[in-house]
Amino acid sequence: MKKKKILSLFIVLMFVFAVYSGKMTFLSAQPIQEKQAKTDTSKQVPKPYEALIKTYHLKFIKPIELLAVAKFYIIDSTSYEDTITVKIFRINIPKFEEIMKKLDVEKKTVLFKVFTVIASREKETQENEVIENRDLRKVLDELRNLWNFKSYKIDGPSFLTVKEDSGLSYFRLVSAVSNFNMHILHVKVRGEKPGKRIVSIGQIQLKWIAAFSNTEQTLISTDNITLKEKGYLVAGISGYGYSGRATKDTKALILVINAEIK
Repeated sequence: MKKKKILSLFIVLMFVFAVYSGKMTFLSAQPIQEKQAKTDTSKQVPKPYEALIKTYHLKFIKPIELLAVAKFYIIDSTSYEDTITVKIFRINIPKFEEIMKKLDVEKKTVLFKVFTVIASREKETQENEVIENRDLRKVLDELRNLWNFKSYKIDGPSFLTVKEDSGLSYFRLVSAVSNFNMHILHVKVRGEKPGKRIVSIGQIQLKWIAAFSNTEQTLISTDNITLKEKGYLVAGISGYGYSGRATKDTKALILVINAEIK
């Protein structure tokens, strides 16, 4: 009986010893495993100048527009319709995507209000209209001081809607005195805060159209102009006769534009 008890006690002690040894082995192995895991992770750290292939889908701009600005950040590229694939260093991806985010936005629409004004250095009461538009009156008063104009006749206005970055836009103006065409090229909106944005225009041309031959003569041509949002700007002044041709008489044709961003 005593032998059985001694044997049972011996078995229990061996079991406890085995369990304890297993725990110690597990605990001693943990730091090694953690150290090995850290070593493996360090091997997977991204390399800044690793060349990657990335594909992007554009919503509002063409790949060529993006490449024109961000070409210095990529190694190579290919595109099809609204999709662009670039080969790029990993370190340059954030900057490239930041530029893409700023450019790939919906184009703004600019509403131009166009006034053609017949001004005279002689007092012509019948043509000296009361100008109710305060901003337009302010612009013409400044011209009165510079050019010594005595009277004005407002012709228009005409309303023209132009999409940003749409290239060349062509319009027939509303006029009671002659046939006018207007060309607007490369309209761009600068700035993001409403009320403080700037509208830039690559070129504005005002053309007179001969009634019978349908030929055009350029009366006013102005390049690279800017105006504040909702602001008024004198886009050009030309000598003017009622035939539409430039003359040496006392009359002048003044082109005034206003821009609102929609």
